[in-house]
Amino acid sequence: MAVDTYIDDILKSPTYVFDEIIEKLIAKNIHNAKIELKRHSSDVDVILFEAIKSILKDLKEEEGFISRFLYRRFGVELRKNKRREQLIFLGSQLKTQHSKVKSELFRLYRQTERISLSIVDLKRLSDGFKGKNIYFQNEKTINKSKFFMKEIEVSIWNLKKYQLSLESKYNNLGDTEKVYDSLLKKIPRYHELQEENYLLLVAPSKKRES
Repeated sequence: MAVDTYIDDILKSPTYVFDEIIEKLIAKNIHNAKIELKRHSSDVDVILFEAIKSILKDLKEEEGFISRFLYRRFGVELRKNKRREQLIFLGSQLKTQHSKVKSELFRLYRQTERISLSIVDLKRLSDGFKGKNIYFQNEKTINKSKFFMKEIEVSIWNLKKYQLSLESKYNNLGDTEKVYDSLLKKIPRYHELQEENYLLLVAPSKKRES
């Protein structure tokens, strides 16, 4: 349907029709934004971080450069070191938490994008009313159109308020993700770490507790 025809149909309809259109464009986004903003974002696990840093420091002190290089580059161990086993467990836990943070970031990003698209739709609708106003002769229709434009302006302002809050939360969480990413990359052969290693190891203990 052409925008002009769409605008004409809205103006000919009762006001509640316009209200329903605005509701569809903003209600779900605001609802979801409130949920995201109420969620507690992941924090840096200080205890886990300190434990990993301590093990990395011990490994550096216990092993020479050649030994560390061979393991990091080729996965070759000149001698078994229990600290590497600890790193596999703790590193897998770190990777699990890192994945959770990235998932939270993606969710915030998607919700911010949805709001952006709704704002674009609202602006397009407002431009449609504005473009038609110069052709209206009936004062009642002109006033109705201006009222709708004002309502759209308020809706856009409301969405932008939530958008800014989501972006702020995203940026803060992004800083947390960078900290996780930095430490993860310090673990030798970090790319081989599997989250399942941590999950499988903790699962039996949880089962025993139940």
